[in-house]
Amino acid sequence: MKIGILLPQSKQYPSLDRDFMRGIKLNDLNVKFFIESIGIGADEKIIIEKMQKLSLQEDISIFIGFFGHRNIESVYDYASNNNLFLLATDIGSTLPYALEKKQGVYINSFGIAESSYHLGTYLASQNYKNIATSSSYYDSGYGINQAIEKALYQNNSQFSGHYITPLHPRENEADCMQETLAPLKPDAVFAFHSGIYAEEHASYLTKNKLTQDYPFYFTSFSISDKIKEEHKEALQDIMVVSSWSDNLRSKKNISFVERHKAIFHQAPSIFSLLGYESGIILENLLKDTDTIPGLQQLIEKMEEAPEGPRGKMHFHPETNRTSFDSYIFKITDDGIQIETVLKNNGQFIQNIMSDQRPQSLGGWHNAYLCH
Repeated sequence: MKIGILLPQSKQYPSLDRDFMRGIKLNDLNVKFFIESIGIGADEKIIIEKMQKLSLQEDISIFIGFFGHRNIESVYDYASNNNLFLLATDIGSTLPYALEKKQGVYINSFGIAESSYHLGTYLASQNYKNIATSSSYYDSGYGINQAIEKALYQNNSQFSGHYITPLHPRENEADCMQETLAPLKPDAVFAFHSGIYAEEHASYLTKNKLTQDYPFYFTSFSISDKIKEEHKEALQDIMVVSSWSDNLRSKKNISFVERHKAIFHQAPSIFSLLGYESGIILENLLKDTDTIPGLQQLIEKMEEAPEGPRGKMHFHPETNRTSFDSYIFKITDDGIQIETVLKNNGQFIQNIMSDQRPQSLGGWHNAYLCH
């Protein structure tokens, strides 16, 4: 059985494609993968051309892809109009305004903006009225900021202000960060960065020691094992909001992490997780059959919800998107522990998809895949 794989390249996360395929292959599926590069995942014309090639040349009707968000609706339209099945993966750093569901198209998201929304609701429930953000010029334009803003305003909380690292950081950037936050008097700081900007941010916190003055909440892209090791003192007792950590103690996650370490000799990344989940879904679609099922059969099978490292992989019937609970993790000397579970009923994404699309959407076209 033939499966088409559409993978981006990334400067910011150069192992993205490798990690994603490692995750898929951990499921030991009896299929043959046909892999096509889609550049940086931001050009819908390239994506469609690669789907067309594999569909017509190899008779492939099932596709798994890792995409950005720019004009992605045209990719979904192509798959749906040509009776192809598409399992799309994204980081979820933008909000899918007015993005209608398409027949045979399903989106498994890491949900970084969705987690940020639930963090905002949680902070308001803790009676935090003024939240500051710390971000970079690259990260600040995404839906992460919009998502927590919606939650705060819905719960009578607000931003006290924003600190954004410029494109070219100043020599005294750590001091500038401190001088920006001090007059804001925030109850907590929400920090969202990625790649080299996350490394810069951690170095500022080591210098200005602001994590000792305010509760800090990070996204999972704001911190890495390398950052945790190099800035251990500054990051002690910070919180991380995410839909996944390799420290989750569910049976499925423990099995995934241990198997990944045994085979590849390193812990899985977020991209490994998303590939692994794609493999679980694919395995469920192809079980008890020796041939590729028809599109209607595949759609019917997608109503099932196999178990993955983040829990039941249920696709919301009104959006065809996954919705997972998020967690607030605390980094301590003893490792990472769960502080709070943030329940997710899928209502946030459902509401966003029914909202009117803004005239312009912030963020770079490929959303966390490169810089």
